[in-house]
Amino acid sequence: MTPKENYLRAARFERPDYIPMAFAINGACYDAYPQDALFELMQTHPLLFPNFEWPEELPCRPTFAPVAKKDCPYTDDFGCVWETTVDGITGTVTRHPLADWENFAQYKAPNPDICTGIGPID
Repeated sequence: MTPKENYLRAARFERPDYIPMAFAINGACYDAYPQDALFELMQTHPLLFPNFEWPEELPCRPTFAPVAKKDCPYTDDFGCVWETTVDGITGTVTRHPLADWENFAQYKAPNPDICTGIGPID
């Protein structure tokens, strides 16, 4: 059975060979747990991590999105300020441009042709 056929069987509740899923270890785990233990976990579970390759250098440092960097407030394209206390965990909006409705007349929304809301379109 192909992966597509298996997926369709799962969607239709027709007894697939396996349950389709995507599993990930978030970036915050790289600071919270020993990295060699995380990589050993990934290596011993190829169904969950089918493309895993042991990194050449440890420790490795994942790249965090601007809204998931500890102690680095990030102002998005809408003018909202995001903050988090843990690297790798998406923060929350702590300030926004329309905290006072008197600012509404001057507010200009970002152009969706050039930005995603949290950065430029790639």
